[in-house]
Amino acid sequence: MTWKEFYAQLKENALQSVYLFAGPEEYLKREAVKALERALLPAGLEQLNETTLEGAQAAQIIEAAETLPFMCERRLVIVRDWAPLLSGKSRDEESETARVLDWLKAPPASCVVVFAMRGEADGRKKLTAALKKRGAEVRFEPLSDAELLRWASARLKPLGKRVSQQAISHLAFTAGRDLTRLSGEVDKLADYIGERTEIAVEDIEAVVSPSLEFSVFEMLDFLFAGDLARAERSLQTLLMGGQTCVGVFSMVVRQLRMLAHLALAQRAGNAAAVEKALKLHPYAARRAAAQARALDAEALLALYRQSVTADAEIKSGKLRDREALQLFMLKIVEMRGKPGTSRGR
Repeated sequence: MTWKEFYAQLKENALQSVYLFAGPEEYLKREAVKALERALLPAGLEQLNETTLEGAQAAQIIEAAETLPFMCERRLVIVRDWAPLLSGKSRDEESETARVLDWLKAPPASCVVVFAMRGEADGRKKLTAALKKRGAEVRFEPLSDAELLRWASARLKPLGKRVSQQAISHLAFTAGRDLTRLSGEVDKLADYIGERTEIAVEDIEAVVSPSLEFSVFEMLDFLFAGDLARAERSLQTLLMGGQTCVGVFSMVVRQLRMLAHLALAQRAGNAAAVEKALKLHPYAARRAAAQARALDAEALLALYRQSVTADAEIKSGKLRDREALQLFMLKIVEMRGKPGTSRGR
């Protein structure tokens, strides 16, 4: 089920006894746990009716779940990153899993047990499959732009501030879609605009630190325009911000792959379908489409293949990362100037 369907169950007082919280959006998982706490635990009795377990054994999970609640209808048990749900083989995994699977046949109605994962549970594991089969998995995916607008508007309303769809889309492209980071950026923007009531795109550009994806987009823009000096400054900013040359180069490879796909799709007249298949953010799609139009599709494809080779040589130690990245940046600039590769903007 989606996190929205989970909240519908919560609102209708139709909670299941067991859930598996999984997916990339950690902020939403934390908010869902808080919502459960508010719904289930009487004020002042939280500690008596909630148990959080890490590194637990099956017996501890079952004991906590079967302890009767005190002056309320249901206990809450949070099991964080349980080993038999993670990749790799854990200690006594088969017997531990078997014990929980047997318990799952008839969990008591007096508890809500949440297996809360950072990221994903291993889909190959028996317990993961069993939880999915019983409809216990709750997916926490990144918010869409429309959902982000509603989330940001709700966060800003108590502060007397607002934000437009255009601005929140720009913020998501600039900073990334992780809500933990975006919550801090929204608060920072609310402070920055002072007495003004609406956050503008210009405010975002002034105070929000760009994500790696945004910065590499910008760096490639400079390279495709033949401006090596500004591209070098972008790279230096990334490295000073804690990024590694290997990480930056990997993102360059990813971006070139996407651009090659888009350029070939533009030539075939089906760019919109490719943008959807690549799951591009609208801002990213527009920027990428402009970059793809600037160069010949075959030239971009050749550049992407060269980047894959260079990336492998960096990671295998055949090339030094900083020198390889700078040489490849120079190669992009040189290719930009070759006859037949540029199609103009």
